[in-house]
Amino acid sequence: MERKSWREYWGEKTWQQRVATMVALVLSVFQIYTALFGAFDSLIQRSIHLGLGLMLLFLVRPGLIKKKGAPGPSWLDWLILLFAAVATGYLVVNYNWVMEERFPLITALPWYEVVLGVGTILIVLEATRRMFNKGLFFVVLGFLLYPFAGPYLYGPFHTSPITAKDMVDFNYLSLGGIFGIPLGVSATEIALFVIFGAILLHSGGALLFSNLATALTGNMVGGPAKVAVVASSLMGTVTGSGAANVATTGVVTIPMMKKAGYRPEFAGAVEAVASCGGQLMPPVMGAAAFVMSAFSGIPYSTIIYYALFPAILYFLSVFITVDLEARRLKLPGLPGEDRPIDTLKDYGHMLIPLGLLIYMLVAGYTPRLAGGVGVISALVICQLRPKTRLNLAGILAALESGCKGMLIVTVSTAAAGIIVGSVDVTGLGNRLGTAFVDLAGGHLLIGLLMAMVIALVLGAGMPTTPAYIVQVATVIPALTALGLPTHVAHLFAFYFSCLSLISPPVAAAAFTAAAIAKSDGWKTGWLASRTGAVAFVVPFMFAYEQSLLMEGPIGTMALDMFTACLGAGCFALAGVGYLWRHLLWYERLLAFGVGILLIMPAKVYSLAGMVILAVMLAIQFYTRGKSSETVQA
Repeated sequence: MERKSWREYWGEKTWQQRVATMVALVLSVFQIYTALFGAFDSLIQRSIHLGLGLMLLFLVRPGLIKKKGAPGPSWLDWLILLFAAVATGYLVVNYNWVMEERFPLITALPWYEVVLGVGTILIVLEATRRMFNKGLFFVVLGFLLYPFAGPYLYGPFHTSPITAKDMVDFNYLSLGGIFGIPLGVSATEIALFVIFGAILLHSGGALLFSNLATALTGNMVGGPAKVAVVASSLMGTVTGSGAANVATTGVVTIPMMKKAGYRPEFAGAVEAVASCGGQLMPPVMGAAAFVMSAFSGIPYSTIIYYALFPAILYFLSVFITVDLEARRLKLPGLPGEDRPIDTLKDYGHMLIPLGLLIYMLVAGYTPRLAGGVGVISALVICQLRPKTRLNLAGILAALESGCKGMLIVTVSTAAAGIIVGSVDVTGLGNRLGTAFVDLAGGHLLIGLLMAMVIALVLGAGMPTTPAYIVQVATVIPALTALGLPTHVAHLFAFYFSCLSLISPPVAAAAFTAAAIAKSDGWKTGWLASRTGAVAFVVPFMFAYEQSLLMEGPIGTMALDMFTACLGAGCFALAGVGYLWRHLLWYERLLAFGVGILLIMPAKVYSLAGMVILAVMLAIQFYTRGKSSETVQA
């Protein structure tokens, strides 16, 4: 891996880029220091995190009244970032007044606090517009304006009148709006994991995972696609981001799959589905998993325990799908003699920081401390081998990259705070929860289907974290009222918030992969949904059978996990339409039906499914040398 010298790293930057680099380094040092030596009081920690994050954003993403070809931010961008620094700095300097001496929503606001509060809200809205698509911007704007429209609405949407100053007070001068729980999780936990992932990738982690995946699965039938699945699952343990996975592994695996004979749409779909699983794969998972821990009160170590087998089931189904597709197309594996031992010899020591991170999470240490120790250990251990060693420029580049990657979480959690604040201050969540239960008629399945639709619709317009947070305030209380355990309700909502990445019409991960594959985004999105079909079923499986979350007697867990794996294989078989020969239309339909039987909680259905599956496999095996037309005749 080519390393830049300090002179090259610093000398090639403009003065605006140097300012951005310094802000990023200050932010990274702040996050690492507070992880190892203790965070500041909530408002101070969150204010510094948001203030530095907004300054960095407007430095690296200029966009207002900027002249074409002009380097760096415009004068208005500088004005905005300076205002963000003053507004968040005010909260730090006047912490005692804001949190201890004044009475929220009672004490009158002086004019300058109104100006700072309104400005902060507008800046967060503008940051949301720049960072994401317009969908999230309009969703946040709608929730911000809802309290003023509520008195004129009817039914569960009716609310008591709320003044503009109350909204400014709640969003700017309390821990219930912009500076609420979502931003708190970003400021104390998620930031460390993003930095950790950046250091691991800059020191050769991407090569470690891709080379290891190639060595393990490359020479199998359809090796390139299996490399994509394995590499993305390994990468997901570090990045916890579908978009990051596509960008990191997709540029290698998608061309590799196309060269091996896969259709461009299928290559993009496989990478999108495998990368989407990065948010579901412990130990890092997606940012929403940390927010889930904060809202539900469930320790993060327990969440990754619950999420482990569903994630394995997800990737198993994708792996089976690409294997069957490769056999159908008779695609060979990759040539070469790469051995896992060769990859481990050069890069294997970089698994030590990841192993240490996993140990600390499982042992019960806080995610903040685990992330901080992970960052330091990664910086130290990467120096052990020449191929992973980072010089000063490499370390600074990794920290800068981590902070830039952090912006997507910082901005989305601040925006989500506005959403949660509006729901809390109006009491909308409780009223919608009651209406949700009434619409479901007390039936859990109807409630789960409604929750799935809501999650996918919300996910089409916003990132995973705010989509999940809206459900925390509205849907999840209704699911618990229908009898679903708290941790199951949260995981259910989390899963479908993630799966919106591969669900048309937006399907962000699928469209990103399609751009790399040079394929039709719409077709790639639908193919990704089909390839990851099992993932849409898994949440219903653990909603009715918590043994898939590794709860209950060992015998029951083992049986349910076994039948779930068989069910995943049946869904893949029905989707691809090939095993030892091409399946007829009714055989594919039967395979899908058997998959449903295998995942149902009643054991008698699972037993019937296994019997039918055995008969199907026997027929397939004995007719494997014949064409579908011959079998039908």
